[in-house]
Parts: sequence; structure tokens; C-alpha cells
Amino acid sequence: MADTRTWQLVMVGDGLDRITVEAQADMARLLDLDPAISHLTVEVGDASVHVARDWPSDRMEEADCLIDRIAASGVSAIIVHDRNGKPPRRVTIGE
Repeated sequence: MADTRTWQLVMVGDGLDRITVEAQADMARLLDLDPAISHLTVEVGDASVHVARDWPSDRMEEADCLIDRIAASGVSAIIVHDRNGKPPRRVTIGE
């Protein structure tokens, strides 16, 4: 199966050298399977590693353009809900 992921796995913390390539692939697959997971914390001995998705900035710009285009398509508004607990973003024509 080809990798069609639009994001990359980013890991930050101590103990990175102790996380295997296989475990990294499994974590990426886990994040693919369950988009409700915002991030993981992996404990390695007495250290911890923060694991999350990272999107290239051009993807975020493309997403913003799509939101604007949807808002301009004749809908009253589009409300974008962030799964990380941020307040919803409401976009209407001219915003």
C-alpha cells in the first residue's frame, strides 16, 4: 500500500533513539486510523516523547483557501471545529 499521508509524524523529547522504526510506523498508522487522537505521549524509561501529526504549511494554506471557497459558495457560514479544544472558527462571506 502506498503512503498517501498528507502529514508527517513528529516526535519531540528525550529517548528518541530508543523508539524503533517499527514503533514509529505503528504510531503513524494509529494516528491514521483514529483522527480523534490529537497526540500521544510515549514513555521510554524515565523519559517521555511527544508524538503528533505535523502538516506542511502549504497544506494549512490550502485548507484555509478551501474554507474561504466553501464560505463563498452560497452557504451562510462554515464553522470549523478543532478537536484540540480550541473555540470553533466561524467563517462567512467577507470574513
